[in-house]
Order: sequence, then C-alpha cells, then structure tokens
Amino acid sequence: MILSDNETKVDMLNNRAIAKTVVELINESREKPISIGVHGDWGAGKSSILEMVEDEFKSKDDIECIKFNGWKHQGFEDAKIALMSSIVSTLVEKRNLSEVCADKVKKVWKSINWLSVAKTAGNFAFSASTGVLPIGLITGALDVLKGNLTDQEKIGNTIDSIGSYLTDSKIFEDVSMSKEFTEFQKSFSELLEASSIKKLVVLIDDLDRCLPEVTIETLEAVRLFMFSNSTAFVIAADETMIEYAVKNHFPDLTDTNNKNLGAEFSRRYLEKLIQVPFRLPVLGEIESEMYIKMLLIGSKLEDDSCEFNRLLTISVEKMKKPWKNQGLTITEMNEALDTKYELVIGEITIATQISAILARHTNGNPRKIKRFINMLLLRKKMADARGYGDEVVLPYLAKIMLAESFFDEFYEDIASQTNDQGYCDVIRELETEVLNLGKQSEEDQKVDDAAEVEQSDKKVVSITKNSPKVVEWAKDNNITKWVMTEPKLGEKDLRPYFFACKEKQDYFFNQIKSEKLRIILDKLMSTSMNIASVKEEVKVLSPDDVKIVYDALASKILAQSNISNKPNGIEGIICLVSLHQNLQMNLVSLIEMFDIKTVGVWICNGWSSCITSAEAKSRLSSYLDKLRRDGTTFVKAALKSM
Repeated sequence: MILSDNETKVDMLNNRAIAKTVVELINESREKPISIGVHGDWGAGKSSILEMVEDEFKSKDDIECIKFNGWKHQGFEDAKIALMSSIVSTLVEKRNLSEVCADKVKKVWKSINWLSVAKTAGNFAFSASTGVLPIGLITGALDVLKGNLTDQEKIGNTIDSIGSYLTDSKIFEDVSMSKEFTEFQKSFSELLEASSIKKLVVLIDDLDRCLPEVTIETLEAVRLFMFSNSTAFVIAADETMIEYAVKNHFPDLTDTNNKNLGAEFSRRYLEKLIQVPFRLPVLGEIESEMYIKMLLIGSKLEDDSCEFNRLLTISVEKMKKPWKNQGLTITEMNEALDTKYELVIGEITIATQISAILARHTNGNPRKIKRFINMLLLRKKMADARGYGDEVVLPYLAKIMLAESFFDEFYEDIASQTNDQGYCDVIRELETEVLNLGKQSEEDQKVDDAAEVEQSDKKVVSITKNSPKVVEWAKDNNITKWVMTEPKLGEKDLRPYFFACKEKQDYFFNQIKSEKLRIILDKLMSTSMNIASVKEEVKVLSPDDVKIVYDALASKILAQSNISNKPNGIEGIICLVSLHQNLQMNLVSLIEMFDIKTVGVWICNGWSSCITSAEAKSRLSSYLDKLRRDGTTFVKAALKSM
C-alpha cells in the first residue's frame, strides 16, 4: 500500500503534544486575540499539526475552527479579500448566521464588497493615510469593467451591482480606506458576538508555498482580524520563507552598509505578527528509525487496526522521553502485533537496515522519509506489474536506492563497474575490504599505541592491493557505512534493480559494461590496421561476448544514415563473422536491411571471407539479384561486370 503524503491525524511523531499545547494556549487566551506560529522545514509535519488542532476542537460547540489554504487561492483573487471572504462565508455557513443575524452578515459583506471593488480599480495598495475618496475608486472600477466585459447584459448587471454598493455602503460619504477597514473590523466583531461562539480559530496552511506578495497580503489580512476579540490564528509556515517574502516586499530595506538590516526587519515583522512561535523539533536517528518502522508496518497493515494502534501507542510513549529511548525492540513489536507480526517481518528487517542512512541523509525530515519509502514501494509494484517482480527483492532494492538518492556519483560508478551479467566485482572487493578493516579495528583496541600505528599502516597497504575504485571508495566514511549495511550486493545480479531505478537516467542498459569489450568494439569500428591488431582477442571471445559485440556493431552500422558509402564498422563485422561462423545468417539479415534503391557499390563484394555456408550464400545471392533489378545505376553496372 502506497503511503498518503497528505496531512494526517494519525500521530507517529508525538506531534499531538504540540497540537494540545496550541489548543491550551488558545483556551487560556479567553476573549483576547492570539496568533500562534507553527514553524518547521518543508515536510516537517506542520499541516498534520493543524489537522490535530482541528480534531482537538471538534467536540467544543462554542469554538469554531476554520481552515484556510493560501496556496489554493493564489492567482484567483486578491489575497486579503480571499482570506476575509473565506472566513466570513465559512462562519456564516457553519453557524447558519444568514438566518440568525442577516443584517450583520449583510453589513460585513458590504465592507468586503467595497474593498473588492476598490481592488478591481487597481488602487487597493494606496496608503491608508491619504484619504482618497472612494467615489474615484468606483469610477475607476466601472472603467475597468467596461473595458474588460464584452457582453452588454453582463456590463449592465455588473454596473447595477456596483451601484448597490454605492447606496448600501454610504459610498458618497467622505470615507477613507483606513476608515473602511475599521468599519469592517467593527462589523466582523458584531458578527462574532451574534454567532455565540467563545473563540474563532483560523488555521492557515501552505503560506510558505505562496508567492511573496500573496504571503504578505495574507499576513496583513490576519493583522486586520487581530483587532477583533475572540479570534485565534494558527499559521503553519517555514519562517525562513516568510522572512524571504518580507524582504522581497520591502526591497528598500537592503542596506549596502548593513547587510543584516533586511533580515533583522523580517524577523521583527514576524515577531510582531506571531505572538507565540513553535519550532518543530527535528527527528533524531532513533526516532527516525521508529518512524520508518511504523510507516513500513503501516504499509502492510491497516493504520486503524488494533494491532497497529497498540504498537503506535508504545512508539509515541517512547518518543516522549527521547533521552531514554532505545527504539522499538523485537519483543515489543512481537507482543503488540501479535498474530500480525509474521506478516511484517520483512518490513521490520528493511526498516532496520535502511534507517540509519535514511535518517542521517534526510535530516530526520518526515516527508523526505515518507517519499523515499513510497518510491521504494512504487518501484516494487511496477516491477510486479511488468512481470519481473520475482527478480526484485525489497531489501536489495532499498539499499540500491539509498546509493541512488544520497551518493549519486557512487551510484553511477557502481553501474559503470557492473558487468554484463549484472555483478559488480568492485563492490565485492569493497565488501571484503570493509569486513577485514572492521576485524582489524577490533584488534586495534587490544594493542598499544605503537602497535596501533603499525596496524594502521598495514590497513593502507591492504587497501592499495585492490583496484583503484576500491581504494577511492574505502576512504569515504558514508560509502563504507553503506557497504556495511545489509544485505551484501557483491554476489547479487544487479540488473533488475538498475532497471527498476531507471526513471531519471539509464546508467546500465545502453552501454557495454566490460572495458575489454568496449576497446574491441572501438577498434572494430576503426581502420583496417586497428582491426588487425585486435584479431587475436576477437578470436578467443566467449559466445556471450561475441553476441554482445556483434549486436553493438550492427546497431552502430544501422545508425549511419548515408549508405551510399561504406559505413564504419563493415570491415570490423566481416572480421568478427569470419572468426565466428555461427553469425553468418545474422550478417545476411543485416545486409538485407540495407535499402536496395540507395545502397552504394560497396555492397557488391567483400563478403566471401565470412559468408561460406550454402544457406547464407543463397540468401545473399537472392539479395544481389534484387540489386540487379532495382539497385542504383552504379550498383547494377558493378554487379554486371562481376
């Protein structure tokens, strides 16, 4: 089962403790407004905490929770209006306020509509202190609407609608923008009072995904609501992205003499808006290992099963005291999962194997961990669907993916060093070397300092006896830890795993792995002298290697578009077939692929040294007869003179 990447109420990280603290602060604030920030990196679990906060308030009839996603509204309307409209419309709908206090609802919407029309005219961003007459804004709005609407009926309806705003909102009075905002705040406070709720809690998510101007406009709208009693805003965002938006919105703050001025202003701006900031803690390695185990077990079991929930309770309890936490033990998992334990032994094994490297290189980020596991499960499902799933074992795939995800250059090296049978001899050497070094390290602890230095020298000598790649890789601590991770890959055919991981780049299937065969192929594609120099090596090639070289040569020959001249590689393939006569029919099939109407005179002779069997000669003769009838003038003349 692929894991959902959406926010969740299922708490695997002890984040409900943060949610409960947020709820407690909101309750303690009573009628006073409060703003709370839930900060953390991308994928740290901020959205899930908002889900848990909403879940905690569900049983409270006198508290109303409203969710707002700034990213979803981006690009459709002004961010201020979007937030104001969303809060009012949701509150009215949930509390049925259109019937309870219709006049107050209408009054709030008048203010929002006025501000919306002002924005349409293109003058929404002017200073509140200027006191520009709103009639000018309305006139501008009418001009804009007339210019943008082509349907006469739509124009008429829109103008009538704006006319009602002029009358209902007392728009002909001397009303400044700041006064209109004050009017909105007053109307909204009256609406809250009429709704009979003790607290309106607004949960704002994905603000750090928005464009800088949208982020700032939304925060400014929050500031407007903060003057209303009985409101609470919980803003989930990466504070570094918010600070970037502030700096981007106020570029004049960049001072060449004081580079930290912009950063300091951004920090203070956020501090003024967010009264209580929470920073989500990063998962440690043990907590990450527990999370990985719970995710993989959850991919096999239903996350609402009693067995899973028993283990989840144990896991969260252990996370409450990380300094005492030793992770989930086999005994604990066995007892909690009971009869389901046998179903997830494989998942527990994989989690144990990959958790240290995965935790370290994702910095304990829950979303990065989940996405790695999802990709692992997805690739296994794709392998099953394509019919080679029995060749792909999850623990081996997981280890290969660790290298692919976190040591990309090393991963490319593994692919280039893997032979055509799928085995990487250099990995096998490295596994042996790391194992020997581990044993030597244990012995080092038993000797004195002088002996330890001597032993260290022996290690260097031992490494240098291996191939250059082993020497290079053995010096990298990350790679040696990866090598030590089970399972070992030295004796494993890696071809199915490279194929399963080939979405980004095919490191394996478009190349000849053997350096020796690559050299032979290059020479067979070259001059007569180079072909002659490699003849003895071609003669002793194994049947498998012969087929590999032939197929590569044939592909390179066919890839050449100009066949009026002899393609590179023809002399080489003649040499190869003359030394390995079982390829005669393959060569005739290749010859028959050359277009009769465009192939050059070179096709007419040169085959006698390699095409010697009666069957091959007969097929070649039939092809030459076709050339006599339909070939080019020069080819016909050459065949006639033969």
